[in-house]
Amino acid sequence: MDLDSLTPVDHARRYALLLASALGTFVFIALWMALEWNFFVAVLIGVGAGTLSFYPFRAVSRLLFPPPRRTVRRVRK
Repeated sequence: MDLDSLTPVDHARRYALLLASALGTFVFIALWMALEWNFFVAVLIGVGAGTLSFYPFRAVSRLLFPPPRRTVRRVRK
């Protein structure tokens, strides 16, 4: 994999996945350990929180990593 060829959209998607999975894990552990909810219910809610938070995180990270401006080069004949 060529890491230099990653586009800003790839960076935005990866950061959104990172944040969404961290939030889902945090919600799962908070519900299971701190609030003593059932394990399976805590897993389902953690997965739901991570899945639903991915789209807002991706939208915000797309603003932080805008795509590069495309310039058109004119070829002289």
